[in-house]
Amino acid sequence: MILYALAPLVLAAAPVPAQTGPSFACATAATPTEKAICADPKLGALDREMAQLFGIAKESALGSGPSSQLAAQRAALQEMRACKPPLAPCLLDRYAMRNQELAIAALPKAPAIALAVLRRGDPAFAPILEAVQLWSEAPVDANWSAPERAQRRTRIAALLKPYLTGLQTKPDQSFGNSVLREPGTDGVTVKTIDDLFSSDRHFAAFLNVLGPYLDEPKITGAPRALPCAAIVRHPKLLDATGPIFGSTMDNFVLRNDCSDTLPPLPSLGALQTKLFRGWPDCEGTIRYMAYSSFNRDVDAARLGLVDPGKATPLPARKGVTKADLDGVERDLSAYYATYLHRAPVAAARMARSALFRLMTDAHQCE
Repeated sequence: MILYALAPLVLAAAPVPAQTGPSFACATAATPTEKAICADPKLGALDREMAQLFGIAKESALGSGPSSQLAAQRAALQEMRACKPPLAPCLLDRYAMRNQELAIAALPKAPAIALAVLRRGDPAFAPILEAVQLWSEAPVDANWSAPERAQRRTRIAALLKPYLTGLQTKPDQSFGNSVLREPGTDGVTVKTIDDLFSSDRHFAAFLNVLGPYLDEPKITGAPRALPCAAIVRHPKLLDATGPIFGSTMDNFVLRNDCSDTLPPLPSLGALQTKLFRGWPDCEGTIRYMAYSSFNRDVDAARLGLVDPGKATPLPARKGVTKADLDGVERDLSAYYATYLHRAPVAAARMARSALFRLMTDAHQCE
């Protein structure tokens, strides 16, 4: 990983050579950072691991087109370049964090490789990710009683039962258990491990309450995100990343990595930033539900999980111009046509519908 030039291996995802050092030639190491990586076997192994994971994650979670990992990789390398002496501890932290992010992105394509990284850095979350991966391999709302799926069902149940038991028996998790047992807006309740296999909605409802109750990861700040590719295969899993508690606890609900693993949509990201900057001051902890709902709207727009509607006028919001909206609508329409293979007219309707939902839910306090 040539930090000053962004080595072709790391950013173009060439095959990782069979070696014990980093992904770049130490004979050409020039900067103090590169030399520190070459001098430390742990750093060398982490750099090689990062290059491998980046190569796997370079394709979009949609299965075609580029992901947005290039920008994320450049940002990660910038953070590494910013490390101050002693370099090794800082670089170890940066590599560990980046490799966790990449492992989640790579999980749907290379489960064995990704899970080894995830178990090492976040053993409290890795079983959930393994269960999500197994779930995503089955058809939507699969008939889990079918003999050919019995092994997968048994493994998922074994992975998740400790979390359900914790919700049901630990006093500090009683609120999560009550949320899970009470019927939500779509009437879903989860009381036994078998309930998980009723539908994607039940599985998502269970995942939705787990985030605030997970043990701390070994890597401070490690991402607690579901792989976007699993949501592409099972769209109802997006609900696992939305608000559920109506309090600050919604800040700790599981997220997803769609912004990094779907094709780039810079105009949508810029609009999201502007809307958050102009968000009015809201009182009460329920405002966190509004923020989380809006973020889920952004994810739904990226995924194309919108119902094409009528050409409705867009609500005005502070700090957002007509030019901003026109640019996002144009880019979303092209995105849906290119990556979701929608006809131009349908893509345009989807874009307007997605934008209307975003602008309607933005700047809400409840």
